[in-house]
Amino acid sequence: MGGRIRQLHRWTSMIFTLIVVGVFVVQAFTMPPQWVYFLPLPFLFFLMLTGIYMFVSHYRRAARS
Repeated sequence: MGGRIRQLHRWTSMIFTLIVVGVFVVQAFTMPPQWVYFLPLPFLFFLMLTGIYMFVSHYRRAARS
């Protein structure tokens, strides 16, 4: 399970980065609508959850040893 979470975290971080770069590119050429700035937020929330899970699971595993 931990490997799948880590892989999901990596792919989500790549998608998140591309969306943020896309927002900056769009912003450079035009004034985008307000909703464009909210596009990265679901991915950021998912990254936060998976990051916290991996952080906590690492220390839980170390405490068991």
